[in-house]
Amino acid sequence: MSEIEIQLNGLEVAVVEDEPMGLEGLIQILQKLGCNVVWTAKNYEDAEEKAQSYLPNVVFVDLKLLRGTNDYETGWQLVKALRGRDSRISVIICSSTPVVDNIVLEAIHLGCPYIVKQDLWQQEQTVVASALLAAHSKSVTLSNEVAGAIQGIVSKIRGKGGLSLRARGS
Repeated sequence: MSEIEIQLNGLEVAVVEDEPMGLEGLIQILQKLGCNVVWTAKNYEDAEEKAQSYLPNVVFVDLKLLRGTNDYETGWQLVKALRGRDSRISVIICSSTPVVDNIVLEAIHLGCPYIVKQDLWQQEQTVVASALLAAHSKSVTLSNEVAGAIQGIVSKIRGKGGLSLRARGS
């Protein structure tokens, strides 16, 4: 299979990631794609401070900013704060897992591409490029694991009789 070459020359991005190796890996991928990483942050407070000075077109946010815990709330609050600061910016969620149903659904509602690190490291540039292209076009792209979580949510809703799919006009 041939690989597609995508270059996003000059696209300004920021990265909020508390894991040093994850941060470095994502920066390398973004630079290969031609992006300009204008700032990085390791926690909520650092990101808020830097966003006050300058908010680029796209911000990658790791939902799990408290290493060693299962707390996604801090990262999720940052996503909402960034979107509240300027609804035109794109926030790309980059997480270890698709976390919980309500966060996945809210991310989609807010128009946030949602990628999972496991998928990211398997496909690297392709996953990041598709998330950036989706963010640019105000679309949502979901990594494989998140798409699977959505299928689970739909199955739960269908099982409760709360979802029916009909063709338009029927």
